[in-house]
Amino acid sequence: MSFLQNDLLELVGAEIGAASPITLREATGDKSVTLDKFEKEVIKASYPEMDFPRKGGVGNNDDSKESKFFVHPYNDLENFNLRTVSIVYPKSKGNELRLYFSKSSGFTIDSGMFNHKKNEEETPPHWYIYKRPEDDFPHIGMADLNFLNEYILHFENNDFLDKEDAEDAAYQANLQNELGKKRVLTSSSRFQRNIQESAQALKKANFICEVSSTHETFLSSVSGKPYVEGHHLIPLSLQDQFELTIDIKENIVALCPNCHRLLHHSTNDDKEKILLKLWTERKNLLSKKGIKVDTPTFLKFYLK
Repeated sequence: MSFLQNDLLELVGAEIGAASPITLREATGDKSVTLDKFEKEVIKASYPEMDFPRKGGVGNNDDSKESKFFVHPYNDLENFNLRTVSIVYPKSKGNELRLYFSKSSGFTIDSGMFNHKKNEEETPPHWYIYKRPEDDFPHIGMADLNFLNEYILHFENNDFLDKEDAEDAAYQANLQNELGKKRVLTSSSRFQRNIQESAQALKKANFICEVSSTHETFLSSVSGKPYVEGHHLIPLSLQDQFELTIDIKENIVALCPNCHRLLHHSTNDDKEKILLKLWTERKNLLSKKGIKVDTPTFLKFYLK
């Protein structure tokens, strides 16, 4: 399995990237990581010939050949040093390719640290590789999975609502059209929505703002219903962090326009009051759908 979320690639300015968990065998036995097809594609961006040394006395056996990488310290995506790292075909035949650990390169993890990190997170540490257009060599490093997710979250908190804002008008218009049984316009939105799921959520809420039933609105000229807007409680821009789709009615709340804008543009204090109310009413429904998020993590999606 190999992944590196698009938002993380965007954050580090990379054109291509991949990451994988480090296995117990790699950390304590082989002292290397075996590259999958995605990680090899990143390598090819800098080393298109892939003419690395081969063990076993067959083919290119130039052990003196140096391969350069920008190596990052553990849990650090901002700092790095150019180092020589051993990358080798470990067998006389086949395409298996390994990147070897060494203290001199800084690309290393000892068994004690591996076991501590794995027990601490209940997930193994990950190694990553990416290539930026302006760099001649790939970037590599190791990190906790939580660190990678939090790094993305920090980035998303800066502007994920702004990204969704630009597309929200089209989404709300399509939603009103669906409710009024009119033609739904297509959209090139980065965050594709299932309009039927959104319509069901608004119907279930009886077209009343879920923050407070006392919030006044107006009748929609398209649907003929009280005008409320659909809002994904866990933002769709965070879909990459979930295996299951979060574009479901359980994750969509009906909000009056004022409350909806408040969640996008208000202060943390005002946001938190509304978010806690909505989350308390929805978290169990989401959990039953297999989407499990604790309250502190949920609040971090919105609060800066």
